[in-house]
Amino acid sequence: MILGIIKVLGILLFAYLIWRNLRENYKDEELTSYAWIALLAFFIGGRLVFGLIHWGIWNNNWLDWLTPWSKPGMSYLGAYLSVFGTTWILCKIRDWKIWAFAEDSLMVFLIFFGFLFLDEFIRSKFNLITGLYGAIILVTLVFSSIIRNKYRSFVWYKSGKKGFTFFFANAIVCLMLAIMSFYFKINLVYSILYSVGVLVSLVGLFILGEIYEK
Repeated sequence: MILGIIKVLGILLFAYLIWRNLRENYKDEELTSYAWIALLAFFIGGRLVFGLIHWGIWNNNWLDWLTPWSKPGMSYLGAYLSVFGTTWILCKIRDWKIWAFAEDSLMVFLIFFGFLFLDEFIRSKFNLITGLYGAIILVTLVFSSIIRNKYRSFVWYKSGKKGFTFFFANAIVCLMLAIMSFYFKINLVYSILYSVGVLVSLVGLFILGEIYEK
């Protein structure tokens, strides 16, 4: 019972914090609809990617794909990519600045992931690897909170544009996940994807910060 409560609290807190933290710069109704669309994309994307990676696990009954409470399984990488893609599309439709919105909503997403991994950690009976995933989110949350108020003072970050914290957080998460995947030999494909994520995040920081003179 407690596991379901933790997950529900995470979902409700996500929807509330998206509205509370971003309402000064975005319309209330658009934030509310975004929160629920993002949550839907998160669970559909995570469920779909998990099923495709572990093909055959739910093939006895197609309804198993739609019943996570009886047939658990979630790819958080797939969920993240699904949410990012959905956010990109909504930002284009609503004329939001994608990197500014990504930075504004980053802390909410990290808190949301924290609740989900707490649920997973308890469900797995305190599995070490699951606990490390949660620890990575916690470390990223702390460092992102510190850096978000300081990056505009960096001499090399010439543009001062929003989005720094988003790329910074992604670089930290992907780096730690890549190291963890290689060390525990979890999945070579994931290890490669996380390594690529580090490079993409660093390139994003350089481009956003206008490091190179035009």
